[in-house]
Amino acid sequence: MIYDIIIAGGGPAGLTAALYSCRAGRKTLMICRGFPGGQIMQADIIENYPGFPDGISGMELGSLFYAQAEKYG
Repeated sequence: MIYDIIIAGGGPAGLTAALYSCRAGRKTLMICRGFPGGQIMQADIIENYPGFPDGISGMELGSLFYAQAEKYG
């Protein structure tokens, strides 16, 4: 396979890069260890992230990051 963009890392920054590159129509490959979402997946609760006034678990937030990136391929 030939890719336009290869992203190393599947944390929030890597998933954001994948989201934008896919939305721009670029053939994208993201390489990560474990489940996409990165270390944020290990946090019990994140209370200082915009849009979640009551906080959100790291597992849930990481899963939302992944679902949004996956939506665009």
